[in-house]
Amino acid sequence: MADSSDAAPAASQADLAGAQREIMDKRGYSFAEFEWLAEKDPAFEKARLDYAAMIYTRENPVLPVKYREIIAAVILAFRGHPTLDRHVRRALREGATMQEVIEAFEVATVPGGMPLLHFALPYLIEIDREESAKQGG
Repeated sequence: MADSSDAAPAASQADLAGAQREIMDKRGYSFAEFEWLAEKDPAFEKARLDYAAMIYTRENPVLPVKYREIIAAVILAFRGHPTLDRHVRRALREGATMQEVIEAFEVATVPGGMPLLHFALPYLIEIDREESAKQGG
């Protein structure tokens, strides 16, 4: 836990909550676990939020957000982490097509193996069904 000997000043709980809300508003999703972390180690959570903002909500990034989110989703699938769906959903909101997402996962099977795609498919199917239902089809 952070203490007074830490080099970085601890952010207040109100500041952290505001920063968490801001990144959630920009990304469209958040992770409740980091609210707990903010209580336990506010200095680390402040650094993590700054890092996440630079990666996911940077102003005018050269690499478009949809690709940033697809990359994150593919790596999460490789690691067997179920939050890949939040990244895929944001990629779609940011203009990616389902075909782009599918092809990214297919490309990743070369270095990552077929289990990566196998892990991701149930999430992609669910998201595709949700998107089709929204569009009335």
